[in-house]
Amino acid sequence: MINEERRKILKFFGTSFLTLSVSPYIIGVNQEAHANSNNSFNKHSLFNPRSIGWDDTGPLKESDLRGVFIPESLSCRIIARSGEKVANNYNWHGSPDGASVFPSSDGGWIYVSNSELGNSQGGAGAIKFNKNGEIQDAYSILKNSSRNCSGGSTPWETWLSCEEHDKGIVWETSPFKDNIQFPKARKMLGAFRHEGAAIDPYNNYIYMTHDDMEGLFYRFVPGGKAYTEKFYNNGELQAAKVNKNGSISWLKVPDPSAKNESIIDQMPEATSFERGEGIAYFEGKIFFTTTNDHRVWLYNPAKNNLSIFYDGKGYFDNTSPLKWLQSWRKGKQGKELRSPDQITVNSNGYPIVAEDGDNMELCFLDHKGFAKPLVRIDGHWLSEITGPAFSPDGSRLYFSSQRGKSGSRSTGGITFELRRKI
Repeated sequence: MINEERRKILKFFGTSFLTLSVSPYIIGVNQEAHANSNNSFNKHSLFNPRSIGWDDTGPLKESDLRGVFIPESLSCRIIARSGEKVANNYNWHGSPDGASVFPSSDGGWIYVSNSELGNSQGGAGAIKFNKNGEIQDAYSILKNSSRNCSGGSTPWETWLSCEEHDKGIVWETSPFKDNIQFPKARKMLGAFRHEGAAIDPYNNYIYMTHDDMEGLFYRFVPGGKAYTEKFYNNGELQAAKVNKNGSISWLKVPDPSAKNESIIDQMPEATSFERGEGIAYFEGKIFFTTTNDHRVWLYNPAKNNLSIFYDGKGYFDNTSPLKWLQSWRKGKQGKELRSPDQITVNSNGYPIVAEDGDNMELCFLDHKGFAKPLVRIDGHWLSEITGPAFSPDGSRLYFSSQRGKSGSRSTGGITFELRRKI
């Protein structure tokens, strides 16, 4: 097809020339910022000696949990299993996926987790912790949606839960129990295979990834103040066209609802990425991952510059199982992180990235993009690591094995808490 050829050419010119160069101008930025949020999300104490960081990475040893390998200075516990009750209240959902943590007014926090089950069996659930890290409550915050993959926390303390299917939408819901204002469908954020969302609190622009081999990189420019319907209804969805110098031209999406054709087909001039997955904001920067080419990207909105932060791209020969294994081993040499998926950032600015398969590791990246593992899970070969999120003070890290050892989407999921030994 003509569009297919155009896309291949544009993709070559869009991604082959990405460097650390800085564009001298910003393209397509709405000068009217609508930020009015408290900007309290995902902030850790920089002075907390118990916070988990790069210095904790080191030799991994098997913990008290069989098959879970972590540094000797840390401990790990299971806080939930799919299909089993948490706090004698909520049956933890199957296929736990993208997640975030929200501080609560009593000094505790809430871990919110998506469910990637299909056929309207997905949604999102929450676990409430008190200030001592003890589980107090668990409950559903979103029901009757499908394949809720990742998402993003907003500065106004809601959770954007993203559906990963061809007509997937974003649901906005509240982490706090019995908030009757939510959930709400946010269709202006587009209909496509959503993965994750990250919000720049300076102007409340929403950046999103697209889990498709020709997926696009999006931003949503709000049309009003946060926590109003105008924010979404009057806003504009845009897709990125990456220029040779690494700058981005932001192009308006003609039909976000994709009523007659997919957004990819609507925008052959936009730059495609090989399975956009996790995305996170930290101090003016947007990190996002692309699983198929083993990369972590860094976008600087102020300088309108996109660059490759971590590059684990390698060649895999799939002509036979033996050649695949040989190329897999060769490709792993010197590459701690493969198939990067969901991502969050600790208080010191170190991204931590979950692997989608491979050898099931959570890896920290340093400021030069070098990877070191913090966690490895053995024996969960039909699963993936999902939902990394820190407690508000950075002292605890939550994550899941989506399908566990059994590989079951409905009952195999296991959610863990990692913390420093007392």
